Amino acid sequence: MFDPAWIIATCSVATAVLAVALALGLKEWVFRPRVSLILRGRLPPDEISDRVVTKRIDTGKTAAFVRLRVDNRGRSTARRVAVRVLQVHNWDQDRQQWLRARPELDGRLLQPSNQLPGEPDSLDVFPRSDRIVDLASVGGEDEGLPGPVFVEIGPPWPPNRANALEPGTWRLELLVCGDNIDAERYFITVSFDGSWPELDGPGIWDHLRVDGPSARPSRP
Repeated sequence: MFDPAWIIATCSVATAVLAVALALGLKEWVFRPRVSLILRGRLPPDEISDRVVTKRIDTGKTAAFVRLRVDNRGRSTARRVAVRVLQVHNWDQDRQQWLRARPELDGRLLQPSNQLPGEPDSLDVFPRSDRIVDLASVGGEDEGLPGPVFVEIGPPWPPNRANALEPGTWRLELLVCGDNIDAERYFITVSFDGSWPELDGPGIWDHLRVDGPSARPSRP
């Protein structure tokens, strides 16, 4: 037979342990946001992609955008999440190494997609959902001339257009941070050869390539 006193003592201990665990934040840990930065691969035209040819909100001109998803697989809302540029490096083909570049972009926030002027650069990401930020774009200036790759930071852009990267291979070091999540660092490589065969076609993605996000830097 079971001893009632033993059962009562066991339940008391279990209750005390649970109370201590909850006091130490077990509930918050179980129901915490779980945020990651992702980039979907190239998909068929009838499916949603993170590579979009569309019109710029500010100018109405055609541009090709690469977008990142702030994905929350957790059980609570991630509050005021932002994607911050930590550093930019350019690949030197002659030296075969990354060279530090564009310090004007250090600390700048990437702009949420379809953002209107005056809206914040941070996002609330609900459980089991994602929000999109613009990473880089080509075009949107002189029609027919794709020009540089623009790092899509929020306004104002630097007066010297430091976010306009000439054709080549670039590495962006990014930090995903927020009020109730652990900050996490990612590396993304953006390569552009300067060509855009047709403004409204998918051919741009053979010339504008993005690799990552990854937890470690890599060579091109």
